[in-house]
Formats: sequence, C-alpha cells, structure tokens
Amino acid sequence: MRSHYLQQLSELEELIGKMGGLIVNGFDEVAASLIKPNGNFVKDAANVEQRTDRKLDEIERLCSLLLLTQQPVASDMRFIVSVMNVVVDMERIGDQIRDIAETASKCRVMPNEKEIATMCECCSVMIKGAWDAYIGRDVEGARRVEARDDKVDEAFDSLKIKLSERIRTDDDTEDILNCLMIGKYLERIGDHATNIAEWTNYVVTGKRDESQ
Repeated sequence: MRSHYLQQLSELEELIGKMGGLIVNGFDEVAASLIKPNGNFVKDAANVEQRTDRKLDEIERLCSLLLLTQQPVASDMRFIVSVMNVVVDMERIGDQIRDIAETASKCRVMPNEKEIATMCECCSVMIKGAWDAYIGRDVEGARRVEARDDKVDEAFDSLKIKLSERIRTDDDTEDILNCLMIGKYLERIGDHATNIAEWTNYVVTGKRDESQ
C-alpha cells in the first residue's frame, strides 16, 4: 500500500514537471515570435494551451485520488494542496500564451515598444525561476521571483502612459489597443508566476506568507 502511495506521488511530480515544461517552452516561443514573427505561432500557442488543459485534468484527478484514498502526512498534504493551486496558475499562463499569440496575429506591425521586450524578458525569468523554486523547495529563489514582479508592473505602467499619448495622434488605434492587450496579458503572467513562487513557502513552512 505504501509503495503504491509513493508511486502516485512520484507520478504527480512527473505530471506537474511536464506541465511546467510546456509552460516554460510555450512562453519563450510566443515571446520570440513577438520579435521575429512566425506564421505558425498562433497554432503552436493554441497547442500549448490545449496540452496544459489536458495535464491540468490529469493532475487534478490524481490529487483528488490521493486525498480520497490515502492518508498523506503533513508535508505530502501541503504538497498536494499546493499542486492543486499551482496548476491553476499554470493553466492560466497557458491561456494567456494563446491570447498573446492571437492578439499579436491581428497586428499590422508587431509591437516594438521597449516595455514589451522588458516584460517578455522578466516574465521568462519569472516563470522559470518560479518553477525551479517550487520544484526545488527554494524559498530564497521564490523571493527573487516575487521581487522581479515589480519590474513587470513598472514596465506595464510605462507602456500604458506611452500608448495613451500615442492614441491621441496615431490613426492606427487597433494596433495600439492590441499592444496594450499584449502588455496586460504579460502583466497577468507575471502575477501568476508570483503566485507559483508563493506556494513554495507554503510547501516548506505551511504558510503562504512569511508574515503569517
């Protein structure tokens, strides 16, 4: 019985690892496509989103099975609870990868604002960092991810100001609005990566916030 339980936990680790890999690679591909347009990137992003949805279903079923049929010790219980929350943020990142690709495909000219490049770079580091911290139970690494979210927010605030000024004089309002939406999706991705990082502290200490 114990061996079966450990096997299920190992399977859960493997499933969430695969889902994390999909998100990391999917984001990097769509971010690169904003700089070097690729005709297939919308299709590729939709495929990432569909595959993450399938992994989410598998993971949620296995978590429910473990909670219903096993008696996890406290540390395993924290891990299972955290997984059920982390995969929701990962699934949302998959949705926003698709949304960025679909919005970018509508642009006549790809957004070349430095803020978009900054947000892409930060989000890429944050997603990878949050994932590494969570899997490695690295609380310090998680803190670094959380701190970087401020830079994403600052870049988005700067982008909003710049685009609000452009829209007064630029006739191509559709591209401006599409650029704003891409920025908003990136800002949300930063928030979801921060959420994943915060669950690292819960797995290690049982608290989402160190001040608790």
